[in-house]
Amino acid sequence: MIATPITFLAGEAELRRSAPEVVKAVIFDLDGTLIDSEENHYESDRILLARRGVSFSREDKKAFVGKDISEMVRRIKANYGLASDAQSLMDEKNAIYRSLALKSSRLYPPMKVVLEEFRKRKLPMAIATGSNASIAGEILTSLGVRDFFTMIVSSSEVKKGKPEPDIFLETARRMAIDPKEAIVFEDTRFGVEAALRAGMACVALPAPEDDADHKLFQQADCLIKGGPDELDPQSFFWWFDTLAKL
Repeated sequence: MIATPITFLAGEAELRRSAPEVVKAVIFDLDGTLIDSEENHYESDRILLARRGVSFSREDKKAFVGKDISEMVRRIKANYGLASDAQSLMDEKNAIYRSLALKSSRLYPPMKVVLEEFRKRKLPMAIATGSNASIAGEILTSLGVRDFFTMIVSSSEVKKGKPEPDIFLETARRMAIDPKEAIVFEDTRFGVEAALRAGMACVALPAPEDDADHKLFQQADCLIKGGPDELDPQSFFWWFDTLAKL
């Protein structure tokens, strides 16, 4: 049951009373949560389709935000009648994205503080992403934060991507924790839904253009309106460190 949210003006964080008293691990989505990468993903899709004479707008991209890469490529192939097989399209998209991302990915500054604080608390951290795990590792290394994470789990390693809970349940299994002992950071409705269906606490960080009043975001344990750039680490850790007292 979700109680009336506690609201902080700084960062407009709505902190709720429903989070677990014991958190043994932290799981982060990557794109749009830790790193500002949506433009790189859009550009890689645009280039992929432009090579085949297909125009792809930012409005078109909205239909795929939050989906894992394999599902997105399958849907693009079907929607645009592409002749190439899905695996070759995925490999090509990944190559384009990798080239872009290693040059221009941005780590959200408040999230670096969050990582450092969780490390001080000796909580193991993992990445659960719809992107390619190897490329994710390279990006995190280039940003100087790869060693914060014990593992990177990709949706390609489970049967179904978000909003199914598979990736979070698999990450919990590999971390040897009960799912209800994890807290997840996510930026999309699909990711929040997947975390909640996995039985995990969830910090939702919807982007400014997303509807933070959507029922899925409203079900999160902590809601940061405006996305990761608006997270106030001090307010967040006040909430996190007093969970048992709420």
